[in-house]
Amino acid sequence: MTLVNMALCNIKSKFKNYWTFFLSSTFSVFVLYIFLSIINNDRVKSELGGKKTFTMLFIVASCVIATFSAFFIWYANSFMIKSRKKEFALYMILGMSKKQAAWLAFIENLITIAAAFCAGIVLGLVFNKFFIMLLYQMIGVTGDVQFQFSIKALRACVYIFGCMFAVISVHSTMLIYGNNLIDLFNASSKGEKSLNVSYKTVLVEIISIVFLASGYFLAVQKLAINILLAPLVVTLVVVGTVLFFYETTSLIIYFSKRDEKNFFKGTKPITVCQLGYRYRGNAGTLSVIAVTTTIALCAVITCFGLINKVALNARSVRPFSVEYVNSDQNAATDKVFYSVLKQHEEISIRYKDNIKFIRLKTSNRFSDTKNNAIFILNQSKFNLINKHEGISRRVKLKSDEDCYFVQLANLAADKSVIGKTIKLNNRNLKYNFKVIGTDNKYFIALDHFTQTLIVKDSVYQSINNSINSKSKISITGYILKNDLLSKSFISDLTDKLPKENSLETFLENYSNGLKMVGMMAFIGVFIGIVFLTATGSIIYFKMVMEAQEDREKFIILKKIGLSSTEIKKAISKELIFLFGMPFVVAACNTYIASITLSKIMNVKIYVSFIICILVYAALYSIYYLITLNSYMKTTSEVN
Repeated sequence: MTLVNMALCNIKSKFKNYWTFFLSSTFSVFVLYIFLSIINNDRVKSELGGKKTFTMLFIVASCVIATFSAFFIWYANSFMIKSRKKEFALYMILGMSKKQAAWLAFIENLITIAAAFCAGIVLGLVFNKFFIMLLYQMIGVTGDVQFQFSIKALRACVYIFGCMFAVISVHSTMLIYGNNLIDLFNASSKGEKSLNVSYKTVLVEIISIVFLASGYFLAVQKLAINILLAPLVVTLVVVGTVLFFYETTSLIIYFSKRDEKNFFKGTKPITVCQLGYRYRGNAGTLSVIAVTTTIALCAVITCFGLINKVALNARSVRPFSVEYVNSDQNAATDKVFYSVLKQHEEISIRYKDNIKFIRLKTSNRFSDTKNNAIFILNQSKFNLINKHEGISRRVKLKSDEDCYFVQLANLAADKSVIGKTIKLNNRNLKYNFKVIGTDNKYFIALDHFTQTLIVKDSVYQSINNSINSKSKISITGYILKNDLLSKSFISDLTDKLPKENSLETFLENYSNGLKMVGMMAFIGVFIGIVFLTATGSIIYFKMVMEAQEDREKFIILKKIGLSSTEIKKAISKELIFLFGMPFVVAACNTYIASITLSKIMNVKIYVSFIICILVYAALYSIYYLITLNSYMKTTSEVN
């Protein structure tokens, strides 16, 4: 019998040892091909307007998926090889050399991954149109979706999974060559270090709690004001999470063993001893699962929280339906606008505002604009604009030295500026204004906006009379009655209005925002599914491997009188701990992140948080039940 025939025979007769590796590889190929085919789809490129930002989103997502898929496949292959070390040892006893055993593993991997690759590509071709239609739905695009086979996507998948295959083949060969016959035989019987608790464990536990508490505090109280704290917050939470799984959870298991009153109740000795014996080897994996689950949940929750706020977000940065720079209130520019308006009877004007800004320089360090520039506007005009835009904000200044400060750069308004003095310079004239209130709500397009001081009308007029025309900027804004239906009007206006007028429209921002958020939601869901599948499968692989190693122990327990129901109860408690602990920690991390993101983006995402947590919990429960069923079957098998 040749090695090829032997490999085929092994796969056919023991497919249960290969199916986890096969399914994980198939799923990875399927998801990666879907993303790469979308990137290279001509129709999708056309609908997205060829914008590099949108394409880059998919490229980055593809890289993330490829990286995680490589880790996922590596993990699955490692478990498969580890479970077969004793089998390879038997082959060598029967006369097979290490070289032949390595070639056998190579051929088996080649057949399995080739079959998985073909299955993944076929699934990708079958569901490609469906996922593009789903993408169109999420980004608000209509149109026919045609089937398109992407050679570029196929070629990229071949390269990526070819490299993965080469790496896992080298890894398999090293495992076979790196172990002698006795090590291969005893691979499954090597014990893991049991939990060892000391003062060092308690110290690290305290550090983990301090890290998590500090990260949570900074995230909730400080991050919305100072986004530069993000790396520190992420580091504290990640390190705290890892230490929590290595030491804090170990202490929980340790004290459960020391609790003599409750330790001997029912099947608790089996559950606690199993955890105590196995947990140290699982701590690293569980901490990684908790961190990756947090990332996946945050991505999905944020995207779905934003998708219902696209119009509101677009309105906040483009409060006028149409807005353009109108130097000296040029009648010719307005004439172009009205000539286009006459051609579109479906469009009508609700409000029009001619805004005249004064631009001066300030020496204050909290000015984040170029050249320390700052706009000046009178309060009556500011209040009128707010009324037209439906904003409840009104300014009532009592003194000539008072001002209201509309900020630009901060994600959340910096309230510490209240009470401070802003100094303005204009040639030989100097002005000092005291800030009595502040916010960061734009009243003109963000692209035109500079930090603005609202002053009394008399003060504004005095400054206006003392400056030259170069320090004056005029902007005209229109609020249309039906701006969501103004696509044709905006297109014609864009063609006819000179670029120097810097036309900005609500509809353009809304459409781009819907595409961006829709794509992020689409990508977030896919990455979330990939992470969920990978993390759930990793726990499954480890538990099935441990079930194979512990089979004899459970057979002995049955012989001394323990029933299958009692064994199942003990195993189920162990699995609940291993599945539940990473998920609970990830849910806590995600909840804190949700509070912070809500403040930063001014969006309520708590409903998205609850829905995503419940969906993730339901899917994790399915993995739990599958793992429990496989564990019971494995421990019940008789050699």
